[in-house]
Amino acid sequence: MKIKFKKQDIIEKLYYIEGVVSEKNSKEILSHILIEASSGSMTIIATNLETAIKYIVPAEVKKDGNIAILSGLFTGIIKKLNKEAEIEIIVQDKKIELKSADNKFRLESQGFTKDDFPSINEPEFSNSITIPQALLKDLFKKTSFATLKNEDTNKQFLLGVYLSVLNDEIFAVGSDGFCLSYIKRKLNQQIKEEFSVIIPNKTVAGLMKILNSETGEVTIALSEKEVLFKIEDIFFLSRIIEEKFPKFEQVIPSECNYSLKLDLKDLERGLNLIRPIVDIENNRINIELTKNKLYLKVVSDLGQSNYEINDVEYNGEDMSIPFNIKYLVEFIKILETDKIFMNIINEKSPILFRPENDNNYIYITMPMRF
Repeated sequence: MKIKFKKQDIIEKLYYIEGVVSEKNSKEILSHILIEASSGSMTIIATNLETAIKYIVPAEVKKDGNIAILSGLFTGIIKKLNKEAEIEIIVQDKKIELKSADNKFRLESQGFTKDDFPSINEPEFSNSITIPQALLKDLFKKTSFATLKNEDTNKQFLLGVYLSVLNDEIFAVGSDGFCLSYIKRKLNQQIKEEFSVIIPNKTVAGLMKILNSETGEVTIALSEKEVLFKIEDIFFLSRIIEEKFPKFEQVIPSECNYSLKLDLKDLERGLNLIRPIVDIENNRINIELTKNKLYLKVVSDLGQSNYEINDVEYNGEDMSIPFNIKYLVEFIKILETDKIFMNIINEKSPILFRPENDNNYIYITMPMRF
């Protein structure tokens, strides 16, 4: 194999593979990326056996071939070369020579062939949909923070984002069993057959690096055990979580006894100010409500603290609701609104939060029990 390519054509995409490849993998070959050269381009593939990413880079191909090279070595060198660098790779058997076009840098190393690399077989896809990248990124952003991060669980369905499409609507759900984030959006197309999948957290994190917040489309294709995301010239293949997502609608309160509206920035400021004194063992704070006022209160071994919010529209009963501060902070930091609603049944029932500017985005969390 003999190829030449430009750093500027590859550097951005190298960051995408870092979430897939692990240098500490028990299988040595999984620490490598596979480079294939043919027909005026090179294809780079990385996998950890659960996810795989493939993308195409323009290149001057002087001789077709393939080589698997240590990912950290390859990416480390490319990143350090100057911005305008051209890189040449020459492979003979399993010996690799990598050098910059100006001959100021040269590396000799050993690699593996394509036969040594895990085969990435593209499955048969029964269903697919194409949507804006910005839409999918927003769905992930507003739900993935709520998913369960501890993989030592028998509730595997909580370890990812549930994505579902039907008719002209798409929605996403993330939950860890104590909180739930749900968002629904309209599509500019009709989907006749329901399209549902639980996407693992690691896959979501990898896609968040790739998806564009402003332009472009992404095609999502689903098979029995895998899901493929095609983003321009990038193919991201992942296993799915093969469990049924529970009927989350049952935990969404259909009505409430009290509702209040408050300023988001004031709430965020208060939470950030009292957080240092919160007990790290239980993260407990109390939200105390009285007419048109809300108090954030903390009592811990470090002392006690309170923060008063006056700009509150509330005319219900006085009450005190204990919360895990983590569940509030993670939700409000991703919001893009000035005001939020807080819908309450009572001090022990799930509390529903909703941004003022979005009726189709809700967040539910349980009060603490002690």
